[in-house]
Amino acid sequence: MLLQVGGRRRRTRAPGRISAFPLLAGLAVLASSCGGGPPSGDGVVTVTFWHAMGGPLGDVLEDTLIAEFNATHPGIEVVPVAMGNYRALSQKIMASVMAEDTPSIAQAYETWTAQLVRGGAIVPMDSLMALDPGFTTGIWPDVYEVFREDNTFEGRIYSLPFNKSVPLIYYNADLFESLGLSPAQTLDEHRALLRSLVLDGNSDGDLLDDCDRWGTAFTGSVWTFECLLSQFGGSLIDPSGGSVAFDSPEGEQALGFLQTLLHEDRTAYLATGFDHQRQFSAGRVALLEASVTSLAFLEEDMERRAGSGLSTFRIGVAPLPSGVRRSVFIAGTNVVIFRSDDPREVAASWEFAKWFLEPRQQARWFAGSGYLPAVRGALSEPEAIARIEAHPGLDGVIGQLDYAVFEPQTSAWYEGREFLSEAIEIALYGRMSAGEALSRAAGLTDAEIAAGR
Repeated sequence: MLLQVGGRRRRTRAPGRISAFPLLAGLAVLASSCGGGPPSGDGVVTVTFWHAMGGPLGDVLEDTLIAEFNATHPGIEVVPVAMGNYRALSQKIMASVMAEDTPSIAQAYETWTAQLVRGGAIVPMDSLMALDPGFTTGIWPDVYEVFREDNTFEGRIYSLPFNKSVPLIYYNADLFESLGLSPAQTLDEHRALLRSLVLDGNSDGDLLDDCDRWGTAFTGSVWTFECLLSQFGGSLIDPSGGSVAFDSPEGEQALGFLQTLLHEDRTAYLATGFDHQRQFSAGRVALLEASVTSLAFLEEDMERRAGSGLSTFRIGVAPLPSGVRRSVFIAGTNVVIFRSDDPREVAASWEFAKWFLEPRQQARWFAGSGYLPAVRGALSEPEAIARIEAHPGLDGVIGQLDYAVFEPQTSAWYEGREFLSEAIEIALYGRMSAGEALSRAAGLTDAEIAAGR
């Protein structure tokens, strides 16, 4: 029985029954065209694109970029379908594969992609690239190396970067200027900086009043922990891929660093949701670590405050401080193309995916959404130049991509990340030591890996 998903029915062949290269024979028109033309055949080809971009991000994607693509590619119509959030998107994708009624193209995290590769549900991107030398020699080498590696699974390219981000430090630039301070370069400097930023405005021994100020605040974020882990010289998974490696001295050091800020230095508090960002905007927190995409939301907070007659300040941005090495983890999804009995649908999906990676589109995506440009050439486009000029320090934040790393691609990491998240929260709330919590998460994750999940 077929499921009705995303407003249209389409049956794909069962996994393993279709070879990539015979399917791609129908895409040869792409190699002989100069780009922008429709795949051969009669009628408009519909490309259904499942995504999880909501609010202003969805507006930039759908109303600006996809609308322009459709207007300039008369033989193709990309139909975006917003799934609300990543969990819903994941569930819909897996259900569509089981029902053999997949979309044409979709966002996907690496752990999802690993499952889709194993199930034979998606087209290898390198097969499409082989028929498109302009992309292979022009755009793909311009993609940041960490993104090229992140989209390669066991030697084959199965996805392309889509909405990628890195963490950074946001700071109250007016406050820093008044105190003669600068963002820290190292973790030791960062700890000292936070001490100098704390203010007990009424000298009552706590930081609970409106006149008080915390150095920073953070949630029990896996992203924060894994960046510290790498900065201290550790890694999430063993090089063999057979077991995790975060239950290590470096892991304890990383989690211990956060515990120290909370309980020993008392320069930070443990936040929930987006409370730390709200308190930053209110001036109650001097700096915070967040995604590069948070900049637009922080700027909106400043505008709302200004409109209400409340105090505002200039927002500064800086790369994360380093430990024994400079390192950050990238975040965000990639896009995959699903197998179809119709080569024209695959060809049209490829046309959109590669168009989205061109420097001009990447610059506009960066300027409009805050997500990082995936290609270096985008930084020479007017939109990217203007955004960087408006936010001094953003070039250094983007420069983190030169030493960035990515999370494990194995499907077992989907559950493993949840186990690690629980461990971080347990340790930060003092219910277990860092070593105990990480060991528990490691055992559970190793069991997932051993089971081949």
